[in-house]
Amino acid sequence: MKTQEKGFTVLEVMLVVILISILAGIVIPRFIVSTKQAKVQACETNRAIINKQVESYYFAESTWPVDSLSDIKSNFNYFPDGIPTCPVDETSYVLRPSPYHRVSGHREGDGTHVWK
Repeated sequence: MKTQEKGFTVLEVMLVVILISILAGIVIPRFIVSTKQAKVQACETNRAIINKQVESYYFAESTWPVDSLSDIKSNFNYFPDGIPTCPVDETSYVLRPSPYHRVSGHREGDGTHVWK
């Protein structure tokens, strides 16, 4: 009598590999888009926080900080852990000159800063 060997056939293995490939093709692009959106949202949140601290600096010092935000960086009352960098491209935030006095975010595809 022959004993039956237990295992998967080549066809079954190929089907599993194909299904995993299809699922990966659907999930990975969505994950990448979600990650990018989360970084953009974090950038907007950072800008809002920095803008509030810029206003606080203005009310305390009666002058706006310099464009590089070095005035705020050197004063640990505003950002004890340092000013965050943009999570999208890891660049430093820059203060837009008057009359706006708002910080920039990451650069868009054409190289221009995001101002809000």
